[in-house]
Amino acid sequence: MGILLNLLGAPPDGGGNMTSGGTESILLAVKTYRDQAHARNPELALPQLVAPESAHPAFFKAAHYFGLEAVSVPVDSGFRADPRVMARAMTKRTILLAASAPSFPQGVLDPIPRLGALALERGVGLHVDACLGGLSLPFLPDPGRKLTPWDFLVPGVSSISADLHKYGYAAMGASALLFR
Repeated sequence: MGILLNLLGAPPDGGGNMTSGGTESILLAVKTYRDQAHARNPELALPQLVAPESAHPAFFKAAHYFGLEAVSVPVDSGFRADPRVMARAMTKRTILLAASAPSFPQGVLDPIPRLGALALERGVGLHVDACLGGLSLPFLPDPGRKLTPWDFLVPGVSSISADLHKYGYAAMGASALLFR
C-alpha cells in the first residue's frame, strides 16, 4: 500500500486498503464519509453526495445502499464536472463531492484542483475515482505536456480509488481505496 500511496502523492500518514474492485472501493469510500458525518453530527438525517452525471454508477449505488441523497449535476461541454454547478447543488447536508480521473466514457479529467478548492472551502470530502487512471496517469506527464493535477498533491483531495487490475496488471478485481 505504501508504494501506491507514495505514487499518488499521499502524505506520510495516509492509509488505505485493498478491495475486490473499483465498485467496492467507491462503495466503501461513500460509507466512510457517511459514518464520519454521522459521528460528527448524529442529527444529520440525510447526508448528501454531489456528483457529476459522468461519475461512475457506484456513487449512486452507494448513496442508495447507505442512505444518502445523491445529487447528479450536468457536466460542461467538454464532459467534465462543472465546479460552479456542483457548488450550487451543495447544501448544508453535503458531505462529499465525487470526481473522475479520468471518466470512463469520455476519458477526460475532471477539474480536480477547482473541486479540491471547493471541498476545502465547504469543509466536505472529495473522492477521486481514479480506478481507470490511478496506475497510468502518474506515468503520462512529459516535459512537453501539462497534465491536470488530480491526486493527493491537490489540496482538498481526501480519498482516491485506483484499480490495480487495470494498468497495475494485478489479478482481476484488485483495487485500492486510499485516504489522505
